[in-house]
Amino acid sequence: MAYLQARTDMALFEEYKQKSLKLGVPYAEFMREVERITGVPRAQIEKAADWIAKPKAGRFKRRTLTIYEKGIIWNMKNYDQVAAIVQLAVLTHNIGRPGTGCGRQGGHQEGYVRPPAPTPGSIYRGGPPVNVDKFLTDGKGKFYWVIANDPYLSTPNNQVFRKRIHERTEKLTRALGEGGEPGTIGERVQKILDVLYKDPDALFMVVQDIYMTETARDAHLILPAAGWGEANDTSINCNSRLLRLYEKFMDPPGEAKPDWEIFKWVGLRIAELYRAEGKVQEALKFEFGKNWRTDEDVFLAGAEEFGDNRVSEEDEAKLEAENYKGVTYALLKQLGQKGIQTPVRRDPKTGQLVGTVRRYTHKFGTPDGKFKWYGTDDWEGYPQEVAKYLEGEKARQYPFWLTTGRAQTIWQTAYHDRRLPEKAMALPLPYVEVNPEDAKRLGLQSGDLVEVYNEEGNGTFLVYVTDAVKPGMLFLVMYHWRGTSNSLVSGYTDPKTTIPWYKGTRAALRKVAGAIPSVQATASLLQQNRFD
Repeated sequence: MAYLQARTDMALFEEYKQKSLKLGVPYAEFMREVERITGVPRAQIEKAADWIAKPKAGRFKRRTLTIYEKGIIWNMKNYDQVAAIVQLAVLTHNIGRPGTGCGRQGGHQEGYVRPPAPTPGSIYRGGPPVNVDKFLTDGKGKFYWVIANDPYLSTPNNQVFRKRIHERTEKLTRALGEGGEPGTIGERVQKILDVLYKDPDALFMVVQDIYMTETARDAHLILPAAGWGEANDTSINCNSRLLRLYEKFMDPPGEAKPDWEIFKWVGLRIAELYRAEGKVQEALKFEFGKNWRTDEDVFLAGAEEFGDNRVSEEDEAKLEAENYKGVTYALLKQLGQKGIQTPVRRDPKTGQLVGTVRRYTHKFGTPDGKFKWYGTDDWEGYPQEVAKYLEGEKARQYPFWLTTGRAQTIWQTAYHDRRLPEKAMALPLPYVEVNPEDAKRLGLQSGDLVEVYNEEGNGTFLVYVTDAVKPGMLFLVMYHWRGTSNSLVSGYTDPKTTIPWYKGTRAALRKVAGAIPSVQATASLLQQNRFD
């Protein structure tokens, strides 16, 4: 209790106790409800609580590291779920001590310098962000620039999304061919503008990537980008906060350029057009890259967006999580794969750059240094996009809960892996995991082909029979060039964060003709990259 009183906002703690911990509800009644919702016996929940926080012999505190990943992040109540986990760690003083901590498990490389956004974060930080998918499918916007992304595979509810984007881009494509194709670039640009202003629903799409992705099928302009190893790159792992340099070892092919250079030239061209119209202030916004000559120039310019990092170890919480001010390529080359942990601070006593091994030992990153408690909202039921499957006839029509995830064999949308014969033959089709009880009841075995479907979309999947999923549950791989489970995911997003709910919907399945031997005998499993 002394830790909580010294390090957290106790005025807000009262709301947390009532709303999140439900201390006003009798314990036995509370635990019965918890058992009902989670399906986890009370004895196991209490055992977990002992493991996390029950003092050891001699009243020594336990050390617990809590890590989570996409099952929490891409879920229904994203903000409240993450808040609950973080607050449990603070409540038990499992933050800021060796052997403790709370954070996501993935080693993803996170973007750490971002242009200002009109809605930067949750509803508590000026947001929520704009739901770009809904913005576009509602017929808004004129220009859609897709960078290092393949939303035709990765966005939720993407069967609806890709049909709608195709419809909008096709309106422009068809109109450009009417009355003869424009003969010059200037004429083509003018005709594009004429169509976009005439038809409110027309959309111009640019794809910037290293391959012709699924989304690129409908693009009007392709910008070839440099890939890994074709430009110097720096990244920060979100699990360890390690900033490291990945050096270029070959030139990009043809006219491909690093992303930053494409941004620079597009920005300078927009600025030039604004200046021609006498709009100096608008032009200045797009001249961000005028002094960029090398990859390191961009890296150093990004560092200037962070605050002064000359602070003591006791004040590290004042720094932005990604602050790397003062770090150069020379330092990163010297450090090699060891890297340096962000936030990086310049020690006031020695002037040396120092990485931060552990955060929030002395203070939290708030104006007064105290942790701010948050009272979780009460359960209000499922959103309509999923609730519609839980009652009446639809509950019988769509009997399976459906969750999604990645496959170890292929990385993300398999943009590289699909071109490797060993990978393509190891995972020739997208798959669905089915529990043995359900498989027996439905007459399915591994290698069969089934259609999984609901009112959002459908897809054909290869059956894997496994007890890794419970009866009544299906697991579908998210990204595969021959189909994606995201076609069946609803377009619901957390109203506090605009984070999509990839991990929960309902579906049905039915067996279709053929199985993996017939597929292997009649179809090439390798990526053809043909869109006709």
